[in-house]
Amino acid sequence: MEVCYKDDWEKAEERMTAWWHGEVLDRPAIQAIAPRADADRDELLHATYPIDIPPDDLFDWFTNPGRVIPRLEKRVASIYWGGEAFPVGFPTSTGMVAITSAFLGCPYRLIGESNTGWSDPIIEDWETRPKFVFDPHNEWWLICKRLLEAAAQRAAGRYYVGIPDLNGPGQILANLRGMERLALDLIDHPEAVKVALAEVTKAWHRYWQSCVGTVHQWVEGYFFWIGIWSDQPATDLQCDFSCLISPQMFGEFFLPSLRQQTEWVERTIYHLDGPDAVRHLDALLSLPKLTAIQWIQGAGAPPVSKWIRLLRRIQAGGKLLQLYCSPGEVETLLAELEPEGLLLITHCNAEEEAKEVLAKAPRWAKRRQWVAP
Repeated sequence: MEVCYKDDWEKAEERMTAWWHGEVLDRPAIQAIAPRADADRDELLHATYPIDIPPDDLFDWFTNPGRVIPRLEKRVASIYWGGEAFPVGFPTSTGMVAITSAFLGCPYRLIGESNTGWSDPIIEDWETRPKFVFDPHNEWWLICKRLLEAAAQRAAGRYYVGIPDLNGPGQILANLRGMERLALDLIDHPEAVKVALAEVTKAWHRYWQSCVGTVHQWVEGYFFWIGIWSDQPATDLQCDFSCLISPQMFGEFFLPSLRQQTEWVERTIYHLDGPDAVRHLDALLSLPKLTAIQWIQGAGAPPVSKWIRLLRRIQAGGKLLQLYCSPGEVETLLAELEPEGLLLITHCNAEEEAKEVLAKAPRWAKRRQWVAP
């Protein structure tokens, strides 16, 4: 790919390739992202969030390629993509969570204040529910496909294009049914849940294939909402609904679909979100083809650098580890964790701060004194 917004593209690809293989080159893999020194921060803010957009204009703001793509490119050009961060744009906003639920028939609402979208449940009765299959004519799918096409046609040689946040089959089913009702259904209608989940899992895979295929007409590489580059098929796995259920129910209902995803897609990262999800870690570590785990400590929890024992447990379980952290935590994490298979993503306030983090990283990593858990 022709270098445009990044001058160390090849070296970053080498480090990321090493990370995917559980190896380390000159230093652990780090993304240090910041506004460029010459960026207009107000313009960057307005290119990222729907500030001062009236409610009746939100749909157009989120979905009109003529507005989305110029805004996307302004954001890409205004960011310093340091370390293993690559210029990437998400034409379907990563804030539009649960979008696969809309692909499967849920009414979808855009919420400007939180820069997001959400779906309303449609399963009222398991016996009369719709069948969940890939629908090439679904309105929201056509919107996303049009956005992907518009960005990918312009991106080649300049930046990568990320696919929508497709979420995971378990979470999608929770959106289709409603979180509390699905939790009760695991007891009252277990077989109906399993049949529906199998349908959703297959539909998820078809939408993933179609997103990737649309982008790859013009742009190579695999990018999903976490913001990690791969030269081989890669995606995230999610099931935030798991925080409501026991390890036994997770293993019976949701682990099979996760295992299926790891068999379909060569590289997978599970989004482990919050203390209530930790109870399922052993089940996740048992998936032989799961590549990596992303730990998110959740709102109100201690910062990521306070979870060293958990993070060591993930590494000892043979999985790659990806973390978001503050710039001030990079030194601690490099000192406490194995460098092989460790990827840190940090957002800095200024370009110079990001460059300083990257410059100091090799020295911090060499001071590591790791003790097995």
